[in-house]
Amino acid sequence: MTQTKKLVVIAGAALSLGASAFAQSANQDNGRAYAAELVSDAGARVSLLDGGTGYNKNGFAIGSADGNNSLYVFGSAQIRYYADFRKQSDADPTVKSFTHGFENRETRLGVKGSVWDKDFTYQIRGQFGNDGNFGLETAFAHYQWDNGFGIMAGQFKHPLFRESLVDNEYQLAVERSVTEGLFAGGYSQGVQFTYKSDQFRGWFGFTDGLNSANTSFNGGTNRAFLTDTGEADYAVNARVEFKAMGNSWERFDDFTSWKSAEDTGLLLGGAVHWQDTGESGGTSSNPKLQNLTYTLDAQFEGQGFNAFAAFLGTHQDTDVSGSEATDDFGIVAQGGVFVTDQVEVFARWDSTFFDNARNDSNGDKLKDAHFITFGANYYLSPESHAAKLSADLIWSLQKTPGLFQAGDATATPPVSAGPLNGNSNYGILGQPKDGEVALRAQLQVVF
Repeated sequence: MTQTKKLVVIAGAALSLGASAFAQSANQDNGRAYAAELVSDAGARVSLLDGGTGYNKNGFAIGSADGNNSLYVFGSAQIRYYADFRKQSDADPTVKSFTHGFENRETRLGVKGSVWDKDFTYQIRGQFGNDGNFGLETAFAHYQWDNGFGIMAGQFKHPLFRESLVDNEYQLAVERSVTEGLFAGGYSQGVQFTYKSDQFRGWFGFTDGLNSANTSFNGGTNRAFLTDTGEADYAVNARVEFKAMGNSWERFDDFTSWKSAEDTGLLLGGAVHWQDTGESGGTSSNPKLQNLTYTLDAQFEGQGFNAFAAFLGTHQDTDVSGSEATDDFGIVAQGGVFVTDQVEVFARWDSTFFDNARNDSNGDKLKDAHFITFGANYYLSPESHAAKLSADLIWSLQKTPGLFQAGDATATPPVSAGPLNGNSNYGILGQPKDGEVALRAQLQVVF
C-alpha cells in the first residue's frame, strides 16, 4: 500500500471514530441542544423577516417592518384522566367508591402583541370550558415607560397570590393546590400601576375586587369561598417582588428549573388586598362586608431542582346580624427535582385552617383541610412546556364534604353546597371520611 493510500485509510478511520463519538454525545444530550437550536432559528427567522410571519416562544407572529405593530397567536390544551377513590357512605348509598373518566381541563386561545409602539402592548385570551362554552379571561392594554413604570387597564389575573400568577400550563403539579382554590382572587377588572427594574417589580391597583371578571360596572357576584364578597365598592391591592438571586425575571414564569440553568434564582414576594362591599349602587343588595387578604411567598430555583412556599390569610368582617368576623389561613409548600434530563418528580403539601366560626352544612365546625400531592412530569419537548406528560396522586388527609358536596334544598335541614362543589379540576369529589384519593394524568400541548 502506498504512503498516500495509508494516509487516506487513517484519515477515514479517524473521521469514522469522530462521527461515532459525536453521535453518541448527541444522543446523550436528549435533544436539548437540538431544541435550543430550533428555538434560536425560529427567533432568527422572525427577526429576519421584518414584518413577515414566523414563530418564537411568544407564539406565531405577524409584524410590521418597523417592529412597532405585532400580533402573536398562542394557545394550549390540557387533556386529563381522573380516577377518584372514596369510601362508601352509610348516609348516602348513591355515593360510589370509584369514579373515573376524561375531561378537557382547558382549551385556550389568545392573541397578544403591540400597537403603535413596542412599549404599548395588549393581550386578549379566552378559554373553552368543559361545557364547550367560550369565556373571556384576559383583555387588557399595558404601556411601559423607559424608567420602568407602567400602567395596565382592563381585565387581568389579579396580582395577589404567586401560585395564581403562574399560568395553568406552567404549574409543577397537574393542578394548583386546593388551598389556592379556596383563597383564589381570580380575574379582576380595573387599573394596575406597574414597576419593574433589575431586582424589583410591583403592581399597585384600583379594581372591582377579587373574582370580578366579566361583570358589569353596577354589580356582579362572581365569587370564591374565602373571598366571597361579590362586586366591590372599593378595592385596592399591592404586590411587590424582590429578585434576590438570578439574572432574569423570565425564569420565574414557571415552577420548573431545568438542569441546564446557568444560575440560581430566588424570588421573594408579598401582597395585600383590601375591599369594601355592600354600600354603592349595584352592590348594596350584597351584605356589608370588608375583606383583607394577604400573602408572603418565596420561590427558589437551582440547576434541576425547585422549591416554593407561601403563607395565605384573609380577614372578613360583616355587619350581618349574628355573624362574626373570621380569620382563615393557608400554607402551600412544594418542590421538584429532575432525575433525568426529561423526567421531573415533585411533591406538595397544602393546608387551609378555617376560623372557628365557619361551619359545615351540619352546623359543625368546618374541618381544616390537608392535602398531599406527589407525582412526575415527562417533558416530551426537552426543556420546554410545549409537550408534556404529567401524572400525580392527591390524597385528602381530612374528610371533605364541607368543601366539595352538592347542595340539597329539599333536605331537613337544607344542605348548602360546598365552596368547591362542581369544581372537578382537583379530581376530589368529597366524602364524610378522611382518606379520599384521586389519580390524575394529563397531556399538555402549548403553542
